[in-house]
Amino acid sequence: MIYADSFIPSHAIASDIMSFIDKSLGAVGLAHIGGIDKVLYSIVIIAVALLVAFAIRHAIIIALRNILKMRRSELAGQMLDLRISTKCTHIVTPLVVMSFVPWAFEAQHMIHTVLMRTLVVWLYIAFAVGINSLISLIWLRFDNRQNEKKHPLRGLLISAHGIVWVIVAISAIAEIAGKSPGALLTGMAAMSAALLLIFKDSILGFVSGILLSQNDMIRVGDWIIVPNTPANGSVEDVTLTVVKVRNWDNTLVMLPPYALISGSFQNYRGMFEIGRRLIEIDFLIDMSSLHKVDDTFIARIVGKYPEVESFVKESANAHGLVFNGGTAPVNGTIDTNAGLFRAYLCNYLLNHPCISGQEYLIVRFLPPQTEGVSLQIWCYADGDAVSWVKYEAVRSQIIEHVIVTASDFDIDIYNAGAYDIDIKDNSAATATVQSDQSSHTSPHE
Repeated sequence: MIYADSFIPSHAIASDIMSFIDKSLGAVGLAHIGGIDKVLYSIVIIAVALLVAFAIRHAIIIALRNILKMRRSELAGQMLDLRISTKCTHIVTPLVVMSFVPWAFEAQHMIHTVLMRTLVVWLYIAFAVGINSLISLIWLRFDNRQNEKKHPLRGLLISAHGIVWVIVAISAIAEIAGKSPGALLTGMAAMSAALLLIFKDSILGFVSGILLSQNDMIRVGDWIIVPNTPANGSVEDVTLTVVKVRNWDNTLVMLPPYALISGSFQNYRGMFEIGRRLIEIDFLIDMSSLHKVDDTFIARIVGKYPEVESFVKESANAHGLVFNGGTAPVNGTIDTNAGLFRAYLCNYLLNHPCISGQEYLIVRFLPPQTEGVSLQIWCYADGDAVSWVKYEAVRSQIIEHVIVTASDFDIDIYNAGAYDIDIKDNSAATATVQSDQSSHTSPHE
């Protein structure tokens, strides 16, 4: 039988409990069933141990929660939210049960050894739960109070949790096997290749998380675009195995951290930190609408747009190209309507409240194309105009202004639809003339 004579301890308390159990069994007619008294004795001792552990643990939890509630501090609130008192007191139960085991079994008995090793493993697990809860509290405090740059530290938190659990797993296996952790690690060295293959993503994610954080490549809240992926939005979270990006259509894209390290991605954080965002607009101009100007044309433009008068006077005195240097000059000529229009647009942008005068501001013509010559505006939105909604509003305002004012300078914006209509109208007119001519033709012709 598994229950030998040495199964029950021989001290006085054990004898008293066994006598009480024997009397109880005799009262119900079960006194002569072999071994049942020893089983009941063990059950009673373990049950009492669990009840005592439950009472002690919950008394500690209630006391700690009341103390934290009385403190009413940020730290106390975070400890309550993370249930620190509950997680850290898991260690009480195996300790109390371990203290009761000598009352239930003799030290030399096999069940005593098995039960003690099981309780030691339980103790390791409870210890890991408590340690990880404290690590989470430290991470939360640092992330909320000192991580002003919003570095992606969640991956490091998960790595720390993983290290704790690896240590616990090795210690638990060594305890069950009855060997030292060092000997177990020596045996696991032969399995290193398999372990590297199994934990490849975790290892790559851990290394990538360190590189992303160390080089300040990405932060929570950054707007990133990752080529060849649908990721185009704000970073919500960076963990050991995934970077979570919420796109502007509110869809979520999950990327492995090493995808950002092994490839390239675009981060708009610098744009928001500087507070300036590039506006680049191209207009196709009908080349046939560009022409030289005379004094009458210049006078008409100055009368309608007085802000170009100083440029016209400066150009007349310079007898040529006016270029006052700097990153945001007024640039143009008084020789053509295109030159006057460029000067006007430069002046318009420099006086625009949402356009920066500290960055490059260029209005230029690019080489002609089949559809026309390209007029390009290059400037930077300033301040809160870098935000998506206001940026698009400013950009649209500039486009509208160029389209509306171009006609005052006798400049036509290329419009393929309009040209198609003109061609159709001309064809229709030609067909009408030919029809009229045919109606007057002599029957003999």
